[in-house]
Amino acid sequence: MNDWVERYTYAVARHLPLKTRSDVAKELDGLISDMLAERTDSEEPSEKDILAVLTELGAPDELAAKYSGDENRGLISGPYFLLYKRILKIVLPIIAASLAFAILVGTLIQWDKSLNTPSLLFSAFAKLLAELISCEFMAFGIVTLVFTVLEHLKIAFNTNDFITGLPSAPKERERIKPIEPISGMIFRVVIAALFLVFPDFAGVWIDGLGWVPAFNSSTLQDLWLLIILWTTFTILVDSFRLLEGQYTRTLAIVTLPCDFGIAITASIILLNKSLMNPVFIANIGDVFKVSGDPDNLVFFNNLHLVILGFVFFSLFLESTIAVSKALKKGLK
Repeated sequence: MNDWVERYTYAVARHLPLKTRSDVAKELDGLISDMLAERTDSEEPSEKDILAVLTELGAPDELAAKYSGDENRGLISGPYFLLYKRILKIVLPIIAASLAFAILVGTLIQWDKSLNTPSLLFSAFAKLLAELISCEFMAFGIVTLVFTVLEHLKIAFNTNDFITGLPSAPKERERIKPIEPISGMIFRVVIAALFLVFPDFAGVWIDGLGWVPAFNSSTLQDLWLLIILWTTFTILVDSFRLLEGQYTRTLAIVTLPCDFGIAITASIILLNKSLMNPVFIANIGDVFKVSGDPDNLVFFNNLHLVILGFVFFSLFLESTIAVSKALKKGLK
């Protein structure tokens, strides 16, 4: 019976900032004990009594919004606003740090001793500032739009019978460590920023030709919106992995459509006929000492399909793990 109380307090506290979770959990545990004592005249409460008290307290996300003071907002309110704030606090700093790193890498790639160093540094700083403002506003707009729609449609992952949907308090080995989704977001934003700001960074050095980019810069620039969409879907999945802290039904519900969106955007990008640089394809065999026989170059000639296959395999693995672990927890 104590498991119900533990699950409920965990479900409330996980929506709150780390610094307040412990205090709120203790306060809520005391409140539930007082309500049970009043209901049973200090006798040993039954499971029915505990479930009745938890039902009276209401859905965990709504109670968390009351504890945080965010239950009444204008455009976005209640549990939506609570989650909205947490995602913004995660996503915006990661985008800023990742862009700064990408600009630094791009500047080092383009470094030329013959150029005026102060001028090059000023140019890099100006580019960082412009990209930072643009990307931060775009991320803020996308997240705000998503949660405005959720608020307007009153979309919720919990049913009215929230008791049966209470997540179990995860054991240490079952938790998703914060470093995993955070590092994933940083990596993906850095890669997206490099492709958007310095599309020539991916390539090889070929004797007699110099640095040869793997992709056509103009094509990548034309596909900027799809690249941003791809990155947005991955950030959404990682954000919910960070927020949930374990594999849950909510995480599975978010992962499946996001992975489908990634599959669509990846297919459109990687199946674009002008994506690959023909000079790169024509000379890549020399770099790896492969003869010019078409049969020997089939891997390099279809590099974009190889990348797409890897993306599909990763998405299938991610979706399968999310769904299977959510179902496994639901059966316990």
